Amino acid sequence: MDLIVRPAAELSGELEPQPSKLHTQFASAVALLAGGKSVIENPLRVKDTQVMLQAAEAMGATVKRTQERWSIWGVSGKPKLAQNVIDARNSGTALSLLTSIAALAPAITVLNGDTQLRSRPMPGLLRSLRRLGADVHSTKPDDSPPFIVFGGKVTGGKVQLGKVSAHYLPALLLPCPYAEKQVKLSIKQAQKTQLKPILELTKKVGAEVSPWGERLLMPNRPYRAFSFRVPQELAAAAPFIVAAALTNSKLKLRGVKGVAGRDVAFLDLLKVAGLKLHSSKKGFIAEGKQNPRAAKLDLSHVPELLPMIAVLACKAKGKTLIRNAGEARTMKSDRISAVARELRRMGAKMLEHHDGLLIQGAAKLKGCEVDGHDDYAVVAALVVAGLLAEGETKIKNGVTALRTSYSRFISTFQGLGADIGHAI
Repeated sequence: MDLIVRPAAELSGELEPQPSKLHTQFASAVALLAGGKSVIENPLRVKDTQVMLQAAEAMGATVKRTQERWSIWGVSGKPKLAQNVIDARNSGTALSLLTSIAALAPAITVLNGDTQLRSRPMPGLLRSLRRLGADVHSTKPDDSPPFIVFGGKVTGGKVQLGKVSAHYLPALLLPCPYAEKQVKLSIKQAQKTQLKPILELTKKVGAEVSPWGERLLMPNRPYRAFSFRVPQELAAAAPFIVAAALTNSKLKLRGVKGVAGRDVAFLDLLKVAGLKLHSSKKGFIAEGKQNPRAAKLDLSHVPELLPMIAVLACKAKGKTLIRNAGEARTMKSDRISAVARELRRMGAKMLEHHDGLLIQGAAKLKGCEVDGHDDYAVVAALVVAGLLAEGETKIKNGVTALRTSYSRFISTFQGLGADIGHAI
């Protein structure tokens, strides 16, 4: 279903950023491996997280779902033989987590995804899992799914990961407590910083990770049952924050208790781009109308945010260089190419680089028909571009793409006063 977006002079109101998708998926994976009943409160309920529950059941866990919480009775580190192919659908994070879990199952497991996911090479994930001693393989030369895992053990020991995407690190940590040898994981300091929120959860479930020189020392202790409340994620509200900052608006964001991981990287990007987000006792406040500045923006920690940052750069006077975001090319779409193509249709001027974009601002965007590329991040960025443009913007298949990761995206914007709706 298509989306229609019309210009917005102002937005106002309050919102609570949605719960973290990564925390929801990782907590579900840990609960699957733990023994006993684990409770996940405030989960993000979207297609990309629901797939984790379905896979958990296929691997032997018992799952009970309500609106407010998920209860998962785990398999005590011994995943069962799945009767069918494990289908991660459209979620690369789910696929990475489930592949590492399958390494512990005493069986051969096949993992697959939808057409889009099957086109995403993941050599870094497979290479790193092999360094942990897992027997994992792609069925294709480019290391894209389907994957075949000959499970039963993870060797462990001293492991040098080298250059690997931060998005794969949670999956690489996941099986370590069940390895034959205690795992000493060598990773870069920047990767440790990004892992901080995940390490806090592993500590809660009895698998506290200790620093050991330049390594992380993983305990050989199985995960215990836990109760965990998924935190709100500020970066997930990036479309609302950018839209508010660039229009005559005032937006209050409540429920965010501290920032870590990619939230820190997101706030740093806003600061470099000249946008101010004020903190308050109840959360944060985004006010407009601000004037972003052209800058060099390093997206190495948050390449997934490239589409939204590109829209922001379109409104900054001068040349903005977005760099170190090459990983964005292998996400739900080639986000660099997709956002460049669609924003050019709206009047933006930009050049593609292998790892980013060079954008000439400030652009006068004009509404037109654009393609969301079946990618929620591209669709969300185009919605904001449509709010800032002259005339009406139509985003093809926008509604379907948003359902994978943004459960209340449209209704939230409507509640703030945006003129967004389904095409008739």
